[in-house]
Amino acid sequence: MSLEALVLAINTILLAWLLWRVQYFKTLALYDPLTGLPNRRLFEDRLDQAVKQARRNKHLVAVLFLDLDHFKQINDTQGHPVGDQLLCAVAQRLRGCVREVDTVARRGGDEFTVLLTDLADPNAAAHVAQKIITALQEPFLIAARPLQISASLGISLCAREPDDSQDSIANADRALYEVKQQGRGHYRFFTPATPAMAAAIG
Repeated sequence: MSLEALVLAINTILLAWLLWRVQYFKTLALYDPLTGLPNRRLFEDRLDQAVKQARRNKHLVAVLFLDLDHFKQINDTQGHPVGDQLLCAVAQRLRGCVREVDTVARRGGDEFTVLLTDLADPNAAAHVAQKIITALQEPFLIAARPLQISASLGISLCAREPDDSQDSIANADRALYEVKQQGRGHYRFFTPATPAMAAAIG
């Protein structure tokens, strides 16, 4: 091999390595390392874009905020490796409950958010929420043992007010808080009364 060919080969390898490093750190910045789902930062960016588009198209965008009921007990009794496997399995089921154009993200711990775009009416969001609840009620086989878990969800509709893209996650979280106060394992839409009730309880 000539010197020129050797230099070209080395440069090609270095360039490929640099491109891989850029993609690697970009993935770390935007995706959850455990589940591979978009993280909070990427979710909020997609939400902003979806809300802008929905205002132009006169369609609805919905944010679902969910967490797993009593997940801490699984971590405490089965161990964190089992808990991590369960979170990965939950992520897969959540992906199966939405369309390709929608986004499922992990915010951290046992909290997930779902972005539903281009909705004709609120019933579509309710349908997905119930689909998620039903899917997660099916037992998970983790470490050769069945595990049962349920989820609680809060739903916020946005694209109706200028600041909806900023408030929709918080509003969905407030609705989730109310679900937990009422027994868990179901979903609830955010209403203007919800934050006042949460503040009174807190």
